[in-house]
Amino acid sequence: MSTPPLPRSRGATAVRAHVESCDGPAAGWYAPRPPRSGRGPGPLQAVGVHRVADGGHWHLVTYGLSEPGPRRSGEGNVPGWGFELTLRVSSEPGDEPPLWAVDFLASLASYVGSRGHPLAEGHLLDLRGPIRIGSSTAITAGVVVADPVLASLDGPHGRLQFLQVVGLTADELELCRAWNVEGVVDVVSRSEGDLLVTRLDRPPVTADPTIAAEISRRVAAEGSDLHELRIATLRVRARRRGRVDVKMGAGAAAALGPALRRELVGEGASFTVVGDDSEIRFTVGAEPTWSLDGASVEATVPLDGVDYVAALFDGRTGWGRASDWPGLRFGIVR
Repeated sequence: MSTPPLPRSRGATAVRAHVESCDGPAAGWYAPRPPRSGRGPGPLQAVGVHRVADGGHWHLVTYGLSEPGPRRSGEGNVPGWGFELTLRVSSEPGDEPPLWAVDFLASLASYVGSRGHPLAEGHLLDLRGPIRIGSSTAITAGVVVADPVLASLDGPHGRLQFLQVVGLTADELELCRAWNVEGVVDVVSRSEGDLLVTRLDRPPVTADPTIAAEISRRVAAEGSDLHELRIATLRVRARRRGRVDVKMGAGAAAALGPALRRELVGEGASFTVVGDDSEIRFTVGAEPTWSLDGASVEATVPLDGVDYVAALFDGRTGWGRASDWPGLRFGIVR
């Protein structure tokens, strides 16, 4: 990866001064490599990598996304896309700057430039694989938040934000969709601190039974406007002798139990869990029954059995089943 000339435009100079006032001089400057998609490096000029000694992490900041250009012409006093991206990655004394993280930010910037989709606080990113390609990390997703230190800047071309990408596991991504982003970011900050440093070896927050129980309580208390739960990890598999396995992530399960109690409150009420290619619908009816149609499960539960069924989905991993639904079992996985 080459070392680019330092960004010297008026906007980049202002960004650099702002970042260095918080982090000190960069430990390295890197030119973004074209991502694997072949789209080219897009609007990115460089990525500055700072070592934050007090926080024990690397702080990466992009340059170029906020430069004026045709991307958002005529949209008022907003430079370029109106933001620069940041990422905080855990570090150890003496280690080298994380070039994989430079490539990751370059890929995100290229996506923004080629697809015309700006990012904003609260946006979720399903990476469909490890954030560090080729690694075994469970961090396979991300959420966009305001950088807790850099925040925003009134630059020479207008106001811009610094948007930090925070690594999430698949369970946590599903929990963002089923509950809310603010709640998930809050519980992640318990282990990663207020700066929300991405640590590749971090387990899902639901792996801690105390936090998993708190999440279930908060989902039940705070509720959700959702009348269905869309998740990436739902799998429905027919087995021998008419048996069916339904699998989902622990994050989705932690939200599903309270959702069933909230929504299944009368005859005919229903709640659906929707995956990429399968679904399961829970409906209140007179008799407990279930059926499989392709990759879709229809499960009917009497009103007095809702609590019993909801208790199967509390975020804890393992297999469970309702005695009134013989042949149907549920697996909660990491």
